[in-house]
Amino acid sequence: MFAGYDCSHIWEIRKNQSYNGIYTIKPLGANISFQVFCEMKHDGGWTLIQSNDGQDGLNFDRTWDEYKLGFGNISGEHWLGLENIHKLTNQDRRTTELLILIEGFDGTKAFTLYNFFTIGTENKNYQLSIGNGTGNAGDAFRNGDSDQNGSFFSTSDRDNDNCSPCKTGDTRYMSCSRNRFHSGWWFNRCGNANLNGKWHPQEKNLNWASSVYWGTFKASESLKYSKMYIRNY
Repeated sequence: MFAGYDCSHIWEIRKNQSYNGIYTIKPLGANISFQVFCEMKHDGGWTLIQSNDGQDGLNFDRTWDEYKLGFGNISGEHWLGLENIHKLTNQDRRTTELLILIEGFDGTKAFTLYNFFTIGTENKNYQLSIGNGTGNAGDAFRNGDSDQNGSFFSTSDRDNDNCSPCKTGDTRYMSCSRNRFHSGWWFNRCGNANLNGKWHPQEKNLNWASSVYWGTFKASESLKYSKMYIRNY
């Protein structure tokens, strides 16, 4: 038995009387239900699709199939899975927005809210499409000379990142996922955003090639945490 299409639908049908926690959902058009963590206390029901905070020691250097299906602990560090994210962001007559929450080790918190977010099918390599971003964390997806909007997803065993090679300083990379960031993400000649990068503890979090990275917020640091939420309406 499922509680709703997504966390925002549950929030709507229960007339705001919901609690934070794990729910079973079945997005419109999906064949099967699955579990998600819902944040219900802040403005409308948010579905958590990614959490990277070092608390569980989760390794984000995974294969294409692992990123496709998801991994980790739904109530802790995890990646919900590209197939599930695709289903959530492609529901008929429901628009999806993306909220990114990040924090530095100095306690500074920041956010970016994208007014539109969807990813394509596996045949389209789960291509990223985002709308306008607002918030004090900035729009790292579009920062610099490598716009990541429209990028295909890459993993260490399936490279779609347009590097031939990519160059950072004096270092050249043939693959952002395999050789630099060691994680799956929507890379375009690497780019300035990768929230699935390797987590590093405080005082050991500066100037790593692979890190929890948002280039428009504390760009030289690996962040204390990142969380990605979506809301449908």
